[in-house]
Amino acid sequence: MTTEATTRETKKDYKNNNLIVVEMRHLKKSFGEKEVLQDINLVMNKGENLVILGKSGTGKSVLIKCIVGLVDLDDGNLLLFGQNTSDLKDEELTELRRKIGFLFQSGALYDSMTVRENLEFPLRRQVTKVSKKEMDALVKEALENVGLSDTIDMTPSELSGGMRKRLGLARTLILKPEIMLYDEPTTGLDPITSKEISSLILEVQKKYHTSSIIITHDIECAKLTANRMIVIKDGICAAEGSYNDLEKSEDPWVRSFFE
Repeated sequence: MTTEATTRETKKDYKNNNLIVVEMRHLKKSFGEKEVLQDINLVMNKGENLVILGKSGTGKSVLIKCIVGLVDLDDGNLLLFGQNTSDLKDEELTELRRKIGFLFQSGALYDSMTVRENLEFPLRRQVTKVSKKEMDALVKEALENVGLSDTIDMTPSELSGGMRKRLGLARTLILKPEIMLYDEPTTGLDPITSKEISSLILEVQKKYHTSSIIITHDIECAKLTANRMIVIKDGICAAEGSYNDLEKSEDPWVRSFFE
């Protein structure tokens, strides 16, 4: 089947509620002579949390940066909501990527702004203008969703690591994305706070019906949040299945993540 025909089939599947929201076909990415992603093939279904495991330097973060356009592909196809991104004009691709939220490891917050101003920032950048009343309501809702209502006039520097992570999530959710990308959401957090963030990811999935890719080294986060898991090794998807499937894998290398 040709690329065009395959794209049409995927788009048809999406419209017919056999929903694949992200698909990667033979995706490749190198930096200089270093091949990071050699042949990535994966799908993410609507409404699922897909956890990606792998050793440091295996390209997990590069993979999700390809989805939001922070990194260009060298080869292969990336389909979002059934549309091949290589077939889209710049404005079409920009509009499609407005449906995607990205939670960076750092939270990517502006310390010079208050919590309120950090949340208002993405709203002010929208093509469709939001009234002050609507903006206030969206900010209030976003903070309530992550349990930070009392911090609205504080600055990020006054918040703990876990609170900053929740604020970063609130700022991402304020635009109501359909896809969420989490890059090491529990890194640097203590076990109790990590569990709170993992629980919050599940709450977001339930409330907003998001489809999420979660990059993590935290096996407890993976266990709590994953509907399905993929393990990357040497630039390819080396194993796939549920947490229980991979924990009991016959491959010692795959099992080593769960020990």
